[in-house]
Amino acid sequence: MRKMVYISFFIAVSLISFPVVFTLFIKEEPILRLKGIKVSGCDQIKEEEIISLVLPKLGKSILNLDTQTIRKALMAHPYVAEVKVKRVYPFYLHIAIREKSPTALWAKPDGTVKIVDEEGRPFRDLMLREKSKLPLIHAENEENLKEGLILLKGWVAQNIVKSDFIAELVYSRKAVRVVTTDSVEILLGREDFEKRLKKALKVMEDAKRRGVLIKCIDARFEKGAIIRERGEG
Repeated sequence: MRKMVYISFFIAVSLISFPVVFTLFIKEEPILRLKGIKVSGCDQIKEEEIISLVLPKLGKSILNLDTQTIRKALMAHPYVAEVKVKRVYPFYLHIAIREKSPTALWAKPDGTVKIVDEEGRPFRDLMLREKSKLPLIHAENEENLKEGLILLKGWVAQNIVKSDFIAELVYSRKAVRVVTTDSVEILLGREDFEKRLKKALKVMEDAKRRGVLIKCIDARFEKGAIIRERGEG
């Protein structure tokens, strides 16, 4: 008797479900219609920009989304470092953005300033009136820019200086010059940068103990260094 009840119930549900499914296909109604997009990780980029790039790549259903095509479109954005596109069943799409991290500024020979990512690649202009505490690297080309950034990051990684110690780095293969956030100019020459920088730091510490205000340290010599105090010509 109980078995007959189960069978009757299954038949009834099937008879009700079949017309519904049949109607959906007849009307070309999408199954699992996409109802929304969630974007995370945006700081420099407006979410509206991400949505505008994604919309032309969307279908009506979450089932026929091409996540690789969407990812490729978003990776073309100059601020984007990495993208993850994930279906969140039954109705949503999640886009996780990792933006390029502003690491330094590049002062180009033509006077323009670019913001540089952690790999040493310029990815956008410094906007008018935009304030930044990032170190400014003066370099003739992108190759020199990357070499200068590697130098800076190496000094910080080795705890030779703090990340906020250097305001400017003038880098070329002929000579390197540093300007600290306290406006002290340090001349390092063309080689032995770490050794000469450490020597300059010792000179600065000694001058601070004696109450001497230094304007410039020329550390290009094998022994000793030449200092110029503030107020000197």
